[in-house]
This record gives sequence, structure tokens and C-alpha cells, in this order.
Amino acid sequence: MKTPYARIVRRETHSPRTVTTIVLASVIALACIYLGTELVLRMLGQPPLLATPADAFGWVAALPTLQPQWAITVGGTLLALVGLLLMVHAVRSGRLARHQMMHEGRAVIVDNGVLASSIARRVETVARLPQGQAAVSVSHRRAVVEVTPTSGIPVDDAAIRSAVAEEIGSYDLRPALRHTVRVKTTGVIGS
Repeated sequence: MKTPYARIVRRETHSPRTVTTIVLASVIALACIYLGTELVLRMLGQPPLLATPADAFGWVAALPTLQPQWAITVGGTLLALVGLLLMVHAVRSGRLARHQMMHEGRAVIVDNGVLASSIARRVETVARLPQGQAAVSVSHRRAVVEVTPTSGIPVDDAAIRSAVAEEIGSYDLRPALRHTVRVKTTGVIGS
């Protein structure tokens, strides 16, 4: 379902590329400033800061013939990996730990921690467990529920699974969550 808030929802559920963009722009700007400074110093007949543009170009042109070859290969491989990582980072969507929930035609952004807490509370209520005996972790597409029963008091697995499915289903999340429920065989001592 396409909501009128699709742009806002995407902005709130995906991580921005601002930091990467600023770092890359800063590196490129510094490189341009350095090259401009070297060119101006060369035109004024002053000594270079590090190397003249002609010396730097000559070094880059002679790079494949320099020794040791393994160092040149490692350097080239590292540069290729950095380039590949930047390309993957640019193409892949970075997701934040949030989900979109539809409520009466409105888009609501819910943090995964809030979802986990709500599911845990429902499980503890249904299973009649003290607080903290249901651990829930929510990722982008999956919720994992771990129930630690109180020693000597059995829990109804079917009721817990049903409660988890009901709770997750009632949220109408985008993307939808699959869930796994694990009831531990060993319990804890109740208070």
C-alpha cells in the first residue's frame, strides 16, 4: 500500500549517506586544494610542499615498475576494495532499527526495541511469568522470542505461540515480521 507519507517513512526507516558523502567530499576538496597549491607554487617558481606536479605524475606513471611488486599489488588491492565498499554502500539501502506500522490510514514509525518490549509483555502476561523471563529480539524481518519458565510451573507453548502471532499481526507492520518462539527446557527459580 502506497501511503501519502512514503517519502517521510523512507527517510525515517533508512539511514542517510550524509557522513560518507561529507567525508568523501572533504577528501576530494583537500586533494584539489593541495594540487592547486602545488600548481601555484610551481607557477611562482617556489619550492613544492611535497613534490612538483611533474614529479608526482612521473611517480604515478612509473608505479607499475617499482619494487617490491607485492607491495604495489597489495596497495592496488586495498584501493580496489575501498572502491568496491563505497559502491556497495552507495547502492545498498541502510536500514534503521525501525518499522512502519499502519494505523487508521496513517503511517507510524515504531522502533524495534518498542516492538520487542510489547511482545515480551504480552508473552509474560499470557504465560503468567514474572517480568524479564521473556526475551525478545526484533530485526528487520524476524522476531525471536525466548521464554524461560519458572521452575516447576509449566507454560502452554501453544498459547504463547498464538499470543505472539496475534500481537505481531495486530501491528500491521511493513515489512512484515516472521517469528520464532523458543521455550527453554530449564527454568529459573521464582521469587
